[in-house]
Amino acid sequence: MTLIGWTAPAALLVLLTAWFFWRRTERVPCRIDLERTHEHLHAHVELLGFLPEPGDSVRVEDDFVTLDYGTTETREAEAVVTRASALRRAWTRFTGRFEFYELYDVGFE
Repeated sequence: MTLIGWTAPAALLVLLTAWFFWRRTERVPCRIDLERTHEHLHAHVELLGFLPEPGDSVRVEDDFVTLDYGTTETREAEAVVTRASALRRAWTRFTGRFEFYELYDVGFE
């Protein structure tokens, strides 16, 4: 195959790769519900006016919080949502049928 014969498939592969990894971010207000009691230890985040879709990632930007034992707190904050591209969203929906438990990542830093 000549060099010109390889250019079109290579360019298509580069474009599909760029489209797969392309992401955009949005800032969204959110409500954080924190509780540290004998019954519960949790931090729930509710995005206000926004519905994340498969492949999106959410990062809450707020000051570090330490709760005293036996307290509950609700606070307003801002979250940065990184939107997935249409190709990554379709890929996440497809692979989600096989690897359900690997779709989400929860961590406290």
